[in-house]
Amino acid sequence: MLIEGTYLDGKTSKRHNARLEVNNDHKITAIHLTEQQTILSFKHQFYVVESRLGNTPREIIFDDEQLFVCDNHDEIDKLITWYTNSPSHKHSWLYNLENNSKLIYISTIAIVILLYGIVVHGIPSTAKLMAHNVPYFTSTKIFSSLDILDETVFEPSTLPVKRQQDIRALVAPYLSSYQSLQPRLEFRSGMKANALALPNGVIVFTDDFINLIQTDDEIIAVLFHELGHLTQKHMTQRMIQDAMLTIMVVFITGDVETFDLVTGLPTLLLDLTYSREFETQADTYALTLLNKHDIPLQSFVDAMQNLENYYLKENEGKAHSAMNDFFSTHPKISERILLVEQF
Repeated sequence: MLIEGTYLDGKTSKRHNARLEVNNDHKITAIHLTEQQTILSFKHQFYVVESRLGNTPREIIFDDEQLFVCDNHDEIDKLITWYTNSPSHKHSWLYNLENNSKLIYISTIAIVILLYGIVVHGIPSTAKLMAHNVPYFTSTKIFSSLDILDETVFEPSTLPVKRQQDIRALVAPYLSSYQSLQPRLEFRSGMKANALALPNGVIVFTDDFINLIQTDDEIIAVLFHELGHLTQKHMTQRMIQDAMLTIMVVFITGDVETFDLVTGLPTLLLDLTYSREFETQADTYALTLLNKHDIPLQSFVDAMQNLENYYLKENEGKAHSAMNDFFSTHPKISERILLVEQF
């Protein structure tokens, strides 16, 4: 019997078209090099046949490191059956796994459970641990930069200087209790009504946000919400989670150059889930501080209601569907009001 394949001499990387000769006693006797018309004798050599794994070409390794590679699995399997008593010719556990439907089902379920545990518990817990142990220098220099936002998103505030000074004076007593976070209030335009906290302690109120807020208590309520983000290091944690999720998706899909919607959607959805969770935590933190300082909890509800009304007016006439709420990074106003009632 002759088996077509490729021969390597074990000394160089040059490959030769060859045929493996097996005699009537089921022993490998020679390798015929087709192009060189040369016959290599293997009568007295010991050899090992690699186990089958899918359609991967099989290797027959001789004791002097010569190699015969072949993708004719049927013929190789026949050769192996003649030597079933030899331990070196037993199938690998991977081969047994891929040909055992029960093991495949069990392995698939185990992998799904493992991935679920990693995404839902492992990544958030790891990111939280890392976020709370990142040196302050790292947070200020790597994870946030108001300068970058000023160059790409924000414009200088157009609020009257007196108005800015009054608000800074209003929040100063509350910020003084958080010196370890080095909080600093800044005003910017160029973005719709919003308030955000950067990991280095900078809290930004946009002009539109200040203009729609009706009372000082509402400003304090939103300030407490942003302090909740800072205290619990949500922004740093979210950045770490984003990086870990992206790496995991790329590792699973093996798709680096074409990281499109299909591969990126799981990361997006998981990130939004984490985002809403962070917002709920910050809301609870704000309610706790409002209660501590005897400020009506209704001020938080009013601030959130004003923000919702603002965005409803901004989006008036535009298509709105459940998908807008689904892809929102914040809980719906009804959920936040329910949180206040429960609190």
